[in-house]
Amino acid sequence: MAVKMTRRKNSMGDEISTASMSDIAFLLLIFFLVSTIFAEEQGLPMQLPGAASDTAQISQKNILNVNVEANNRVTLDGVPYAISAIENEIRRRILGNPKLVVQVKLHPDSFYGTMVDVLDELHLANATKISIRGMDVVQ
Repeated sequence: MAVKMTRRKNSMGDEISTASMSDIAFLLLIFFLVSTIFAEEQGLPMQLPGAASDTAQISQKNILNVNVEANNRVTLDGVPYAISAIENEIRRRILGNPKLVVQVKLHPDSFYGTMVDVLDELHLANATKISIRGMDVVQ
């Protein structure tokens, strides 16, 4: 008697089961959310006056006026300077007068980016005494 051997078909097909695919996706999402490190934005370090600070009287020779005009032209005590030249000039003036206070006056029509560029140059020049105010504009 001859026994005929038949092969059984595999119960698994050629398809990949997708029943747990959503679980895997959510686990990966949670993993990346938990393990991601978000970089904190570093701003310009400034010492702001406290609530009880008094207005100090400063000699005019200890004040350097930096004006950002409406056309984004930057002047130091009325003399126009390129933004890239501000750092060296401020550094030179601070070495000559350690009590120097830099007063930045901004025209309301000047670009915000110009102000940030000027503050960056002041930071690079190690200017720690900075006053920021708007320009008095006559209309």
